[in-house]
Amino acid sequence: MTTKTFDSVKLMRELRDQLGREMEHMTPDERLRYIREKAAATVLGMRMSGSGEEAQPDADEERPVAGS
Repeated sequence: MTTKTFDSVKLMRELRDQLGREMEHMTPDERLRYIREKAAATVLGMRMSGSGEEAQPDADEERPVAGS
């Protein structure tokens, strides 16, 4: 039998419980704002908002055509 070196279910439960404690006294609007701010502060959130170093080009910018 193999021993786990990382328990993803345990981590998910710990993170869920921590977020629950942090947001337990917030209104639904405050919770939504809190979650959006936390998400925007991640690397992926910064990339999606265009404020990260590797932001995607705007849709109207010219892009090179394959093979040219």
